[in-house]
Amino acid sequence: MGAHSHPEPDCEALAETLGGGSGVAAGAVLPPVAPTRLARALAAGEGVFVRADAWIERALPREFNPLAQLGTLANAALVLATLSGVLLLVWYSPSVQFAWTSLADLGPRSPGGVVRSVHRYASDLAMLFIVLHALRTWLGRKFAGARWLAWTSGIALTALVWFIGWTGYWLVWDVRAQTLALDSMRALDVLPIFGEPMGRLFTADHTVPSLLFFVVFFLHMLLPLAIAGGLAMHLARLSRSKLLPTRAVSAWLVAAVVVAAFVLPATNAAPAHMAVKPEAFTMDWWFLWPLNLSARLSGGGVWLAAALVLLGTATVPWWLGQRRPRESYQATVNTSRCFSCTQCSQDCPFGAITMVPRTDGKPFPSQAQVDPDRCIGCGVCTGSCDTQAIGMAWFDARNVTRELNDFVVAAVGRGESPALALVCAQADGGWDFFQHAAWRARLPGYEVRPVPSSGWVEPKVLESLVAKGARAVLVVSTVSADPFCREGDRWLPLRLRGEREPKFRPNRADPKKVAHVRYDPTRPLELTRAAGRLLCGDAPVPRRERRPLARWGAGLALTAALLAPVLAVSVAPFRHPTAAQPEFVLTFRAFGDWLDATTVTAAAQDNRPVHMRAAGVHVNRTRASVVVRLTVDGATQQHVFRPKGLKSDGASIGELRVPLAPGAHRVAVSVATREGDDAPRVEWSEEVLAQRGRLAVLTFEPGVGFRVEK
Repeated sequence: MGAHSHPEPDCEALAETLGGGSGVAAGAVLPPVAPTRLARALAAGEGVFVRADAWIERALPREFNPLAQLGTLANAALVLATLSGVLLLVWYSPSVQFAWTSLADLGPRSPGGVVRSVHRYASDLAMLFIVLHALRTWLGRKFAGARWLAWTSGIALTALVWFIGWTGYWLVWDVRAQTLALDSMRALDVLPIFGEPMGRLFTADHTVPSLLFFVVFFLHMLLPLAIAGGLAMHLARLSRSKLLPTRAVSAWLVAAVVVAAFVLPATNAAPAHMAVKPEAFTMDWWFLWPLNLSARLSGGGVWLAAALVLLGTATVPWWLGQRRPRESYQATVNTSRCFSCTQCSQDCPFGAITMVPRTDGKPFPSQAQVDPDRCIGCGVCTGSCDTQAIGMAWFDARNVTRELNDFVVAAVGRGESPALALVCAQADGGWDFFQHAAWRARLPGYEVRPVPSSGWVEPKVLESLVAKGARAVLVVSTVSADPFCREGDRWLPLRLRGEREPKFRPNRADPKKVAHVRYDPTRPLELTRAAGRLLCGDAPVPRRERRPLARWGAGLALTAALLAPVLAVSVAPFRHPTAAQPEFVLTFRAFGDWLDATTVTAAAQDNRPVHMRAAGVHVNRTRASVVVRLTVDGATQQHVFRPKGLKSDGASIGELRVPLAPGAHRVAVSVATREGDDAPRVEWSEEVLAQRGRLAVLTFEPGVGFRVEK
């Protein structure tokens, strides 16, 4: 559907001629309920990011501010990690026997070693950017209402990226991988999935399942494809969303990761040895931090903690967001004033406005329609509409414009020369926290009025105020690189320069009396000076041009500030809380004796005709329980293990662990194939030397018997 340009005649008069009323009752309307609980505390936290934006953008343009593009930087880091991971397959051998060696043989700064380090640090940077992006979104209260889908899908993506990294560290098969494999199996054994405990397969090197290792490798290679689907859902309700940063920023990211790969090459920990209990090592806390919990919790505790974390974070939009009637804050359309210009649908940051066929018979092909599932009530659409046909009931543009015009006319009538400042409420943390007294002190000589966002300000409002005698009109927006309304402060400067519709028309008002300034909370006097210059008829002083040397210095400092925590957390120490205690481990698989069988002929239970009945007999057989007796230094314990299988006809499988003091111990084990003193037994007895941080492992398998694992 083709767009129609804004009519040059007075749109307000034309709309009135066509019979368009305001559609909103005159008079003051209370602002809507705040979108979230704990809004004041969250706004204070967001202020830290806003001040960081201000500090960074003193030396660097916004397009080089990483805090302004955390999402795209996370995507770029994931792409780099994926490409380097695929390239690493040139050197890596995905098997239990050769995985550690294939990576250990790489020189730290050889081509393969650099690729391996790039893969690791790109993954770590991705997690850093994801965490910062989530934190900034949370503090900025950009998760409630229509934004719930972006938040919940983002949490799911974060969990997916973390799990991919978790499986990646498994594939190195060093002591880090050994620890996470043991903790993973302990958690899996709580679930009724496998027929036998998986943990017993990791008590000896030769029993570690190669097939499971390949399954982990397959998941690590396949799951990154799911990120694309998750991103599509994550960005579904955004307009003009970007997947990747600019080429310059992408090049900076790659260069930073390569530098990190040379400065601190990624290396293996000690090789995995199942008889040795990993005690202390360095690990990548970006992905392996759950080891600090799983080492202290049972398998059920791990699942409970994981469920609480996932449910708690994914449901933030509901337990931290507040219920608000949509009509109290969302935009509405006065169709009789809509001229089908399509500008509101183009400017909406969330794709909440579409153009649909006309319903009122006016001579225009379409009309705007607001999708209530997408609209967050940012007010950007109001600044896009020359006829004020769209806006929010609680801050109706026609009523506000009329009130401002009346204020100017009254002041001029008293012989005054009024000046107005339209201040974005987000510059003060939100509408509920706007400090009128503080802003009047910052802007002496101005009548200060808060507005939902600078994008709400339509150029025609500024033209009208100046034409009626306003001495100056200053629009103040937030310096935040990630404002609540996303693109709200982008459109007004373009409109004032005549580069975007609706344009400011210099033939209707003196452009020297209008200015737009971003408020820097770290330099409040800059705003005061700019406002004073506007009162004196001078344009606000533009920001000083950043010198190339200063830009390079700031860029290097910012790179170091980002890489330092990534590298520090990537090789942080970890000490297992229980690793030093020696243990004797008995893991076994044994078949109990067959019990009395019940024989049933096929014909006895088959009611079909004789010629259709099956031949032969069915034998219902079950096995006896296996009795294991373990004696350590004269102290005996006995355990009965029932057979596995739905009909109790499988093997009895189990594992026993006994803590030992360092030194020699006399250990005896007997395995009986049924209960009773006369049951046949297989026995083993030997002196075991318990050593700090080691397992003394004894296995029993049918047809093999007892085997001491080294």
